[in-house]
Amino acid sequence: MNSRSVLALSAGALCAVFLGSLLERRAATLIATDRALAGIALGIVLPVFAYGVWTATTGSRSLRDAVWVHARHGGSRRQLGTGLMLVNTAIAAAFGALLAAVAVVVTRFPADPELARDLFTSSWIGALGGACYSLLFALGSSFGGGGGARLALLAGDWLLGAGTGALALPWPRAHIRNLLGGSPAAMLPQFGATLMLLALALFFTLWTLRRTDP
Repeated sequence: MNSRSVLALSAGALCAVFLGSLLERRAATLIATDRALAGIALGIVLPVFAYGVWTATTGSRSLRDAVWVHARHGGSRRQLGTGLMLVNTAIAAAFGALLAAVAVVVTRFPADPELARDLFTSSWIGALGGACYSLLFALGSSFGGGGGARLALLAGDWLLGAGTGALALPWPRAHIRNLLGGSPAAMLPQFGATLMLLALALFFTLWTLRRTDP
């Protein structure tokens, strides 16, 4: 993994969320938190960050080729791929929680009595969303090389996940929006959105492992 690229990406992402949330606070105090979370923080920066982490990890190679450097010395490509997924998913989940926390604190601090509750709720949504995005891009990294499949999945999430019909169900964006109080996909309740994110994360993981040689 290119740690410098990830650090630069992290710094840029935090600055973007901080400034975007500050602008939302100044423009619309009553709905600033909702707009910041669903917009700049978890709607834009989080998927781009998760995408960027996988790009920094695999570059223009597929996941299979990225782990081959170590696997050729006797390691299992599937085990190495699993380890890489765990690391990248942990990074994206932690950063998703941090982005959500920044958006809430900037838009609600210091006088809001509901700050602590909203901070907790938004942070776990950000963590779950970050993990799901990371596993989505892990799956994209298992197809071909050049990062084209990852980019196609990112575009699919933005275009199809923005809808409210059945086509939005396979995309994390639709369920994160639901959990933040936005329009649900296919009339799914918020509890169902949580289950869908967990199910999608599991599905992306299993499919990626299936595509990774032992």
